[in-house]
Amino acid sequence: MNKVNWSKIILFIIFSVFLLFLSASFIVEFGMKNSVEPERLIYTSEGKVLRPPFPSSIEHPLGTDKNGNDFLFKLINGFKYTFFISAIVTLLRLMIGIVCSFAILFYLKKIKPYIETFLTPFLYVPAFILFILLAKEEEIIINAHGEYFLIFYQIIIVSLIGFPPLLFLLIKEYEQLLNKDYVVASRLLGANKFHLVRKQIFPVFKRRLFIVFIQQTIATIILLIHLGVFQIFIGGKVKGGIIGEDNKYLSNSSEWGGMIGQSILDMVHFPWLLIYPALAVIGLILLLNIMIMQLEKIYDR
Repeated sequence: MNKVNWSKIILFIIFSVFLLFLSASFIVEFGMKNSVEPERLIYTSEGKVLRPPFPSSIEHPLGTDKNGNDFLFKLINGFKYTFFISAIVTLLRLMIGIVCSFAILFYLKKIKPYIETFLTPFLYVPAFILFILLAKEEEIIINAHGEYFLIFYQIIIVSLIGFPPLLFLLIKEYEQLLNKDYVVASRLLGANKFHLVRKQIFPVFKRRLFIVFIQQTIATIILLIHLGVFQIFIGGKVKGGIIGEDNKYLSNSSEWGGMIGQSILDMVHFPWLLIYPALAVIGLILLLNIMIMQLEKIYDR
């Protein structure tokens, strides 16, 4: 069996794993969420009263969170939000980026150097700083427009702050393709812009498109982790503790970046709250990177 066939098999296995986790995530959310009662209090044989979070046990293999919810279910439930938030953000960036990059190369060529100069600082400014500046006041947004608008607003902001680096990348990618000999020959023979895009550029770039999509998805996941560290959770936050008495907040959606960020200060006393979501994110990014490697092997055939 050649390398290309092995790559296709590996990609099929990874896609199957994603579908399995997505299915499990929806089952947990809509089929099992209400059937599993949170572990509020435990009374020991010595007469002591223990409150969550609880470590791993037979009933809860990964322990519980601060509200007594099974942590394994929380991780599985949060996968779909992590996946869909990252995928939607990436899709928005790519759709807008492809249109804008072609417009700049074909219709705004005279001001392209100025546009690139404007985009360059965004390659070095940490994205989470821009998010904090633009979407920090969650409570004000929720009070004024509701939770769903907050999610919509956060996704739009995450999409926009990652858009300039992607636009810069697409401009450079298309610029290289426009300088290919066969494209230059087509232009000399009178091919119009639409023909160049449809027949010369996009058929070549579409092989790279999925790789760029996965790379941007990974970048979005990392951004969610950075935001979580600063206690900014996509979907809002809820009070921690069984009666909300803690001074800490938890991610309302349980997306994995938020689960990591909410547990940073619990590493010493409740290490599983940080270790398990961190391992889950590492595994997810590892699978996405393996997909990139296998796609490159197929395309380089």
